[in-house]
Amino acid sequence: MLPNGVKLWPKANIKFTYLIFGIVLTYFSSYLPDLAGVVGIEGTRISSIVAFGSLNGMLFGPFWGALVSGTGMFMHELNTPGYISKNAFKMLSPFFIMLCSVVSGMIMQRQQRVVVSIYGALLLLWLSQGVGREAYYYPWFHLVALMAFLVIGRYLTQSVHSKIYLFIYLFFAALLGVLSDHLAGSIAYSYIYAIPASAYSSVLMLYPIERTMLAMAAAFTAFFFLSIYKDIVLCSENLEDDVDRLRSKDLEEYLYCDVVRIIENEEQKGR
Repeated sequence: MLPNGVKLWPKANIKFTYLIFGIVLTYFSSYLPDLAGVVGIEGTRISSIVAFGSLNGMLFGPFWGALVSGTGMFMHELNTPGYISKNAFKMLSPFFIMLCSVVSGMIMQRQQRVVVSIYGALLLLWLSQGVGREAYYYPWFHLVALMAFLVIGRYLTQSVHSKIYLFIYLFFAALLGVLSDHLAGSIAYSYIYAIPASAYSSVLMLYPIERTMLAMAAAFTAFFFLSIYKDIVLCSENLEDDVDRLRSKDLEEYLYCDVVRIIENEEQKGR
């Protein structure tokens, strides 16, 4: 139970504490074991921090989530010896994680049009390359996931009180987030390095498994935190009083701002 006088929404200092906690957690998550030898291209490693990029977007929103992800990963990369002298792709990686947070956060805010626009831009960038036109089928799983979310997502938002539907919605948010990171990384990788189309064809059925694993980890973690928060809020003894107070305030504003103005206008017409 929440004590009397505690507000449902966190104050500024509490929100700042949450952000710092998210940055620290993201920083240390970058030391988790990476997924190596999964995507089929020799020497390529998939950082586990991608899952935290999606998690930050779901918990903190598209803007603050991207800030938390980018700050945490930049701190890790800057702490890595020789980071500035490393390849361009390595230096661009934090921006891919930030994009992941933006997409997942936008889905949580039900900004589907923005997500579709981001994916449309990524697909156009992919097809604008020679290797992208040759391996045009490479982002097939991205399209399937996006279309499935657009079809199923509208029904999931109508059943927010069901934990099953909530988890499915979180999974889609995480999956589309990590897939945006994947496609943006693939585009940048193909621009920087001369990767043949056959390399992308060899991972056609492998990267969906790898991205699904990352999305499941992020979705389970977000589901855990959001379920705890939901239970705390619903168990608050002050919840009903807070709702009644807001309704009373709205009614007073309506009476003094709208009703009084209508009465005054009618009196002026009668004169």
